[in-house]
Amino acid sequence: MTSISVVIPVYNCARYCTQCIESVLPQLAGDDEIIVVDDASSDNTVEALQALSSQHHRIRLILHSDNLGTLRSRRDGVLASTGDYVMLIDQDDEIAPNSLNQLRQYIAGSKFDIIHFGVRVVPENAAARKAAAGMEGFLCPTPRELHGQDILKLQFAAEHGFDWHVHHRLFRGELLRRAYKACAGTRLVLSDDLYMNFIIDAYATTYLALPDSPWYLYHLGRGDTFGRALTVESFARLVQRDAKALQLIQEFVAANRNTIPREDWDDRVADVRDRLGEHMMNEWKDNLPAPMQPEALPIIQRSWTSDVICAELYRYVRDYAYDYLQHPEDATRQDTDKNLTLRYLKYATDIEQVTPPLLTNIHYTQLRDIAYSHLHDARLVSSAKESAPNHVLRKIREFLHRR
Repeated sequence: MTSISVVIPVYNCARYCTQCIESVLPQLAGDDEIIVVDDASSDNTVEALQALSSQHHRIRLILHSDNLGTLRSRRDGVLASTGDYVMLIDQDDEIAPNSLNQLRQYIAGSKFDIIHFGVRVVPENAAARKAAAGMEGFLCPTPRELHGQDILKLQFAAEHGFDWHVHHRLFRGELLRRAYKACAGTRLVLSDDLYMNFIIDAYATTYLALPDSPWYLYHLGRGDTFGRALTVESFARLVQRDAKALQLIQEFVAANRNTIPREDWDDRVADVRDRLGEHMMNEWKDNLPAPMQPEALPIIQRSWTSDVICAELYRYVRDYAYDYLQHPEDATRQDTDKNLTLRYLKYATDIEQVTPPLLTNIHYTQLRDIAYSHLHDARLVSSAKESAPNHVLRKIREFLHRR
């Protein structure tokens, strides 16, 4: 029987991690195993794990003496695994009953490197309930097979891509152990999913996404701060994590450009850069209170180039200017859209004046040009060809001053 190793990194989560493990235990068979890596918990997590492992011989514990972060915890668990296939589960999530048996039907005799299955979001607070449907739509994959270079090419693409979590996937053990051997031995949390998926995709040759397979139970809002507003300090940590993930990917590509032959490395790194920029700026816009946003922009500029930042600011300009054009009968809504359009335009043009963006960034130039086209149609600037003219800045400042 094909064996499965389930790797669960844990940290200060006694309340939920035993529930996670217990969702897996009844589904194990043959030489299956659970590897739990405790990242130097300071609560009673280790005691709870030791009590559980003393009752179940399939549970193997790895205990860190220092807190090393999610990347190192997953790495240690994966490299200690022996399964033909390996699954990663987050400490506060579960898998649905009979999930492993259903997955065995796809791995018996197959050579798929990655088997991507679906998610059922279990909301744990009011904010999570509002986001649950959209989150499921993002996490449940489009059923398809991918081969060779198309796997990395599509995962981070702006269209027809798929999520970059490492959970709700079953990986061929040999592939995943190779990927984690190749990753940097550094501390990285949250952004490590994206980093590792890039490496895994670079090595993978076959990918299968399953239909109607909501077997990963994602407890959205459990044990984290989902739905809470960011502070400038917490946002700064997010900015640094995302920037570090991109740097690590660039280092991986530099080290493997000649050993993993493909001609599109630069394009694939650009895809990741754009997805990270989008994630970071959406957090800035949606979860950082508006009065704090100007204060946070210099923090972003210390880690990210102006074209990455301004691309997303122009995305907001594009969207609000378009909305302004679509509702000429609603003066109140138009007034709000106009204010937001000009606010994000000012942020972008101020940054461009100080640090001219790289025009080789196609994502930036396309979003900028579409934004100015909408601005021109809305008569908020005088020419669609203007990118950051002084008189546009003057008009914006005059308009905001009058208000």
